[in-house]
Amino acid sequence: MNVFKIALRSLQHRNIGSLLTIASMALGVMLVVAVLTIYGVVERSFKANTSFGYDVIVGARGGNAQLMLNTVFYLSRPVENIPYEYYLAFRDKEFRAKELKNSIAYNSHIARKQLQTTANQMSQMMPLAGPLFVIADMATEGVELAEEQQMTLHRDGNMYQYTDIAVPLALGDYFDEKFRVVGTTPEFFSEIVLDVDTQAKFEFAQGRAFEEFNSSNGFFECVLGSTVARESKMKIGDLVYPIHGDPKSEGAHIHEQGFTIVGILKPTGTANDRVCFANLEGVFLMEDHAKPIDEVPIFGSLDHQESDVAEYPVHTPVFFSSGLDPRVHPIVFGPANSLSVQENIPRHLVRTRLPIEQREVTAILVRSYTGQDQEPEDDDPLDDVNIFMDLGMGQAIRTLVGDSQLESSLNWSFFRPDRAQKAAQAISPVYEVTALFENFVSPIRWLLLLLTAMICIVSGISILVGIYNSMAQRRHELAVMRALGAGRTKVMSIMLMESVLLALTGGFVGWIAGHGLNVLVSPWIESTTGVSLGFFTFSPGPTVETILGKTATILPDAVRLWELSIELLLIPALIVLAILVGIYPAVTAYRTDVASSLGR
Repeated sequence: MNVFKIALRSLQHRNIGSLLTIASMALGVMLVVAVLTIYGVVERSFKANTSFGYDVIVGARGGNAQLMLNTVFYLSRPVENIPYEYYLAFRDKEFRAKELKNSIAYNSHIARKQLQTTANQMSQMMPLAGPLFVIADMATEGVELAEEQQMTLHRDGNMYQYTDIAVPLALGDYFDEKFRVVGTTPEFFSEIVLDVDTQAKFEFAQGRAFEEFNSSNGFFECVLGSTVARESKMKIGDLVYPIHGDPKSEGAHIHEQGFTIVGILKPTGTANDRVCFANLEGVFLMEDHAKPIDEVPIFGSLDHQESDVAEYPVHTPVFFSSGLDPRVHPIVFGPANSLSVQENIPRHLVRTRLPIEQREVTAILVRSYTGQDQEPEDDDPLDDVNIFMDLGMGQAIRTLVGDSQLESSLNWSFFRPDRAQKAAQAISPVYEVTALFENFVSPIRWLLLLLTAMICIVSGISILVGIYNSMAQRRHELAVMRALGAGRTKVMSIMLMESVLLALTGGFVGWIAGHGLNVLVSPWIESTTGVSLGFFTFSPGPTVETILGKTATILPDAVRLWELSIELLLIPALIVLAILVGIYPAVTAYRTDVASSLGR
């Protein structure tokens, strides 16, 4: 009979003690596996979120980590919002002109021009009153020229020369009490990438990305992440009714306006799987989302009456479209009840875009400009691009935003909420994620690993105690084996084999229990981080290419890129531990005196 069979028979003979020893070892290994897997997978997911292709996040001034967690992982509550004009500061003049014309200030400007035209006409019709109208004409013309220059309708934003892509985000609402509703633009799906190296973008399992304006759904379209769609069992064509504010707060309520689901994303393994992405224009039009304008100058004041087709804050001029598509037809400045309600036009098509002054966003995702073919304008106050070339455009943006350069973009309009947030900050998401793990998460991981390692050591000591205590009862057995021809080395090998069998069996049971624990805690981890764990989710590790270096180039790609999980180190670690704790009982068995033991 070989050493393995003898050792196995011996453990079976002491079944109760062997099972208890295996259980203690399994407990330690289970905790080690759970810590390695959960930490490794969550860390990889967190770092993967920072490879979206943006290197700057702009948001309200406050904690850097909170802005990063809120914007990248949708985990924290926003500190505050920032004016929509800060987003326009990163866009070109064509986009800015289109957006700024959708404003109270611009339409007040148009009203002044109409007054000037009326004054010219009246001066011709009433010669005696001509001088008075000429004076009014001249005064209005001066205001008009000053406003046209101040609005900067024909200039790029003061951050545009440093910017490649800018995408706004607006947070605040929830869906189904646990999923965030994030307002954004269609560029989020077309411009933001999931992996910088492969340039992989979002893919749709069903449907499409929402549009800025759709002839069937108006401004109210949304896209669901894969986890949201799976858990809510929602499908294309269903309506999502966001919850305003924190669902756990007393003031939370469900919006009456719903968003039509037009797309469901494929799983990305990131926090985006747990988000309902809504059209930003529709989010602005939701109840309580518009910032009220407390005071309106005389040229902007009109009849502030509510109607059945448009709802805006009291004391705020109202805009409505002369046609169904506000992107095509001009926006007319006038009271809400000027539009006939007898045209049977669907409500969501009558609602027009919110004026710029009443808009706010939570954050702006910015990918800094990396080329050198974009020249700043001669009259731009920030035209000295070269001073930032050594630091990089991303650092340039962070420096300028930190110096309050964005606040100058608010000077174009007199219409402003009294309590509008102005202070902003710009952070690097990669740096913040790295700092978070190095300063907070990584120390906790090492502490947990130290505790679980101590449990494994204690389990190893129990193997030592169990085998050593059995030696008193097995001296006669060992002496008989020696008398039948077994050498000292074989007896010693049997003791070591028993120790290794106990350790490896406990390790195998612990490995199964550890991955089973991952499945049990996966719903909680997914609800907080967006990361889903399965039974066969292994802790990340280095690839074969990383370990072998240049030598790996001769291997096939499938082998060269094979990832070796850190869990594989458990096998040699358990064997070494088993040998260390089993060496003393083995040496004791090696020194057993045959004659004295047979005589007992």
